Amino acid sequence: MLKSNNVKRVLSSAGFEHFFHFFTVFSGIFIIMTTLILQVMRTGLYASPDSSLTAIAKNADQYVALAMARTITVTETDSSDGDNDTTYEPKVSIAKVSPNIDLILFDKKGNRLTENTSFSKLQNLDVDVRKRGTIISATVPSLFGQENEHYHYITVKVHDNNYPNVRYMTIAVNVEQLVAANERYERIIITLMVIFWIVSIGASIYLAMWTRKPIIESYEKQKSFVENASHELRTPLSVLQNRLEVLLRKPNETILDNFENLASSLEEVRNMRLLTTNLLNLARRDDGIKPELTQITPEEIETIFENYSLIAEESGKQFNSENLVARPFRSDRTLLKQVMTILFDNAMKYTGDDGVIDFTIKTNDRTLILSVADNGYGISDADKKKIFDRFYRVDKARTRQQGGFGLGLSLAQQIVKSLKGSITVKDNTPQGTIFEVKLPINK
Repeated sequence: MLKSNNVKRVLSSAGFEHFFHFFTVFSGIFIIMTTLILQVMRTGLYASPDSSLTAIAKNADQYVALAMARTITVTETDSSDGDNDTTYEPKVSIAKVSPNIDLILFDKKGNRLTENTSFSKLQNLDVDVRKRGTIISATVPSLFGQENEHYHYITVKVHDNNYPNVRYMTIAVNVEQLVAANERYERIIITLMVIFWIVSIGASIYLAMWTRKPIIESYEKQKSFVENASHELRTPLSVLQNRLEVLLRKPNETILDNFENLASSLEEVRNMRLLTTNLLNLARRDDGIKPELTQITPEEIETIFENYSLIAEESGKQFNSENLVARPFRSDRTLLKQVMTILFDNAMKYTGDDGVIDFTIKTNDRTLILSVADNGYGISDADKKKIFDRFYRVDKARTRQQGGFGLGLSLAQQIVKSLKGSITVKDNTPQGTIFEVKLPINK
């Protein structure tokens, strides 16, 4: 019973569905290929003898005398009464034919008039003169118990004034060697196709696993994203609920009496607003919003740096900027500023009270290069592989205290990808981290 349930579970799984799909496709392809190859092979093998039959059939009248010449004894039956038999030697021979082709003549009633030899296997060839103009395959029984031989033959109507009683001719060609070759080739082809069909089982399993891998990864990311988003939203909502319940229990108190509760609630609302904004931005980036390229001047970069310097000064940290952009360039102004702000904000969060942030921006002929270096806590090699994942935080406790959700770097990577650039992270010597962004630009 348990084994039966396991089998049903496997058959109903998504993995088996993918496997069955690929296996069915491969099986269909191999069946079609095998059928086509065998058909083409047969047609090719029998093309030469069949063309010889067709050529003789078109000029059958010229071969009546040859058929008589090949016959040891010729018996002609009078068509008027059918009683008088006349034996005679052939009168003329005006055509030649390959030795492996046999010619058999019939009268108007379908009676056989000629035989090549008294021991010819074609004596046992059953010919219906009513089936004319079509090449027919036949197996002729042996006279002495030997293996049967295979022939192709065609029957046509003829007329020769020298032999007025001759009405039909059957042209037969021995294809025994071709049949043997065809059987040998068929065995080889079918064996190979069976081998490839077995290999396709393994290929189907591999492709089923390979195609499901990104689906599973996407599902796991989506699941993790929903869980993390729910968790991040649950915390401020819980704080708001608790603060509001406290206020409800003290209806006679003034706003000043509950200033701390109100301030805390307002802070959580701001956090929720920032979180939902970042989530919306990530969703928009996932939809593939196209950048709007505009001309950006070095003065605009300088203005952004001045704002960053004020923020750093208020936080008691040192901000060093170096604007090496010498000429205007084209990029998306909003997206570029957002990436710069995310990297600056990240450096602010992960540096201590004596934090030093060095922000450099420069261009060459085709690339804009942003470099943000800090002397903060640094990032381990294990964390470097995950810092661009959504909701991932190197130090969750410290980041939560500073209002981080682990979405900034993920959003920055999405923006950089939309601008067809790259973002990398490395260690700063002797301490800290360096983020470097390279973006293609148009002059």
